[in-house]
Parts: sequence; C-alpha cells; structure tokens
Amino acid sequence: MLNVSYGTKQLRAVCTRIEEAQAQLGPGPAAELHELLAEAESSLTAAELIEFRDGEILGGDSLSFSFGAHYRAAFKAVGDNLPHEEDGSVAWGQVRRIMLIEISP
Repeated sequence: MLNVSYGTKQLRAVCTRIEEAQAQLGPGPAAELHELLAEAESSLTAAELIEFRDGEILGGDSLSFSFGAHYRAAFKAVGDNLPHEEDGSVAWGQVRRIMLIEISP
C-alpha cells in the first residue's frame, strides 16, 4: 500500500478534513482531491498510481496529478535510499511512500 504524508500542517488539514478542503478549493475540487488521495492509498506503488491517474513525472523525485478543472497536486518520493533505475531515474514501481508538497491552481 502506498503511504501518503503531507509537507505542511495546512496541507494535512485540507487533505484530511473535507470542510477545510471545500472552504479552500470549492466542493467539486475538494471531492476530487479526496478521491485522488484515496486512490493513492489504495495503490500498491507510486507507478500504479501514476498509471491509473495519468500522473506526470516532473523529473528527479517529483510527480503531479491534476484534479478539478484547474488544480494540480505535487508529490515527491520520500524515504532513505530511494530506488533508482539504471539510468538514474526514480524506480517508481518500487516507491511506496510519497509526500504531498503543494496544491496549486
């Protein structure tokens, strides 16, 4: 199971309290964000989530997903000794921990 953590207390509040998400993002985007997070937590690895949600690898250890009509959620892989492919890129199929670092319009 993919473990999701949050980079700030504010992100944690938006992601764990639907009322906070609705106040900041609106009802539709709040529901979609919470759906994205539920899908993340039900995925076995980051690669599975990337494939299922058509995520975008941003380079290095970061990736993002769109939700709502105008929002993106940016994550980074976390953990000691991140797994890497032979070309040096992150081996997303082995990543089981990601951190939400930003929600942007």
